[in-house]
Amino acid sequence: MSGEPDCKEVSRLLSEGLDKTMTPPQRARLRRHLVVCQTCRDVDAQLAFLRRAMQSLSRRDPGRK
Repeated sequence: MSGEPDCKEVSRLLSEGLDKTMTPPQRARLRRHLVVCQTCRDVDAQLAFLRRAMQSLSRRDPGRK
């Protein structure tokens, strides 16, 4: 991973970030890209919304699968 990430890599990093912790360099590269790319900020916001919705559902009915 050299240079600035493209949207495809940012999408991967955002998705992976849901499942595991990013390294500080990965997080910094992601944040730099998000500053300049509205599309990726929108994807990040959509993923955050889905995370909150899933957490809300699991709190409502923790025994249901």
